[in-house]
Amino acid sequence: MRSVRIPLLIVVLAALIAPAFVAAQAYNDDWQGIMAESIYPWGKRLWEPWERVVPKKPYRIGVSIPSLGSPYFVNQVYGYLTEAQATGVGVTILAAKGYEDLQGQVSQIENLINKKVDALAIAPISAEGIAAIVNVAIQKKIPVYFLGEAAHTKNLTGYASENDYDLGFRGMDWLCRNLKGRGKIAILAGPAGNTYTESINKGARAALKNYPDVKLADEKWGDSEDPAVGQELAENLLNATPDLNGFLVVEAQVHGVANTLKERKLTDKVACVAVYPFQETIPYVRDGSVDYGVTGYSLTNARILVNMIIRNLNGEPEVPRYVWTPGLDMTRESINTFPRFHVWAPEGWQPPSFMNVEPKKK
Repeated sequence: MRSVRIPLLIVVLAALIAPAFVAAQAYNDDWQGIMAESIYPWGKRLWEPWERVVPKKPYRIGVSIPSLGSPYFVNQVYGYLTEAQATGVGVTILAAKGYEDLQGQVSQIENLINKKVDALAIAPISAEGIAAIVNVAIQKKIPVYFLGEAAHTKNLTGYASENDYDLGFRGMDWLCRNLKGRGKIAILAGPAGNTYTESINKGARAALKNYPDVKLADEKWGDSEDPAVGQELAENLLNATPDLNGFLVVEAQVHGVANTLKERKLTDKVACVAVYPFQETIPYVRDGSVDYGVTGYSLTNARILVNMIIRNLNGEPEVPRYVWTPGLDMTRESINTFPRFHVWAPEGWQPPSFMNVEPKKK
């Protein structure tokens, strides 16, 4: 991938990557100074700003993500590509075919190892399933970083993420306060067995314990990215519990819930909260069918991780090992000032077919 002997290849690569950066130039990428909780290897914890740094050498970062089928990972790709272009570091991104394609991700990580990248950044399909290949990378002296969740290894170099437990807690706390501490609710928790949905659910249930007069009528697990799933579940739940007062919903299935509430003229009677709302959720927030959303700095987390990697490769003596970014609230009142550039790629942006940026030569 590092070869520059064939001019035609460079022209083709530039044409493929250019749309990403044309969109980025028209978009607000001015994320410097974001405050995050940094945890250092010796245990020191600080809330401090993160800013861009310049690589001392032409480093290349290899990135592995589960798929391009989820907006969450598309947003990360945009963050990686634009941050590589802004800092001058090289990046090669490989995407598996979804959460069922564990072996595909393992093979892609092996591919990146064989390319002798300077560091790996991984959003794992399975924390347990990629542990062995991650240890191979570590044995080959390739530092490994994680975004979102981490593989089961004691030797990770760095990790950046939103706090899923906190997002679930905040969403449930808002819902219960909005109901004045009394009523019946349902949780549409997303796919079962995924680390992030389990963490969201734990946070939500922890918050629910603070409101003994709010009763959990039902909880359903399912495809969080399919609005049709949310609509069917909402219809069944409302039929079974006509006096339901609120929903806590993970990701895009909230659109189906909101559509059901609008069709039944219940938007003023049943509260709807989204954890990880998508860009497509904005119209629902504007019309009041989704009352509140809480999400993380999904895109900016990728940028933070790029800069964490550069700082370590540059040999800085003090670099955090863990970085937690805070949640972002979305309401009808705040939607016009919501910092979407920290969360989502520009509307309509699609990753290039070849997700690669060459490092700038020093």
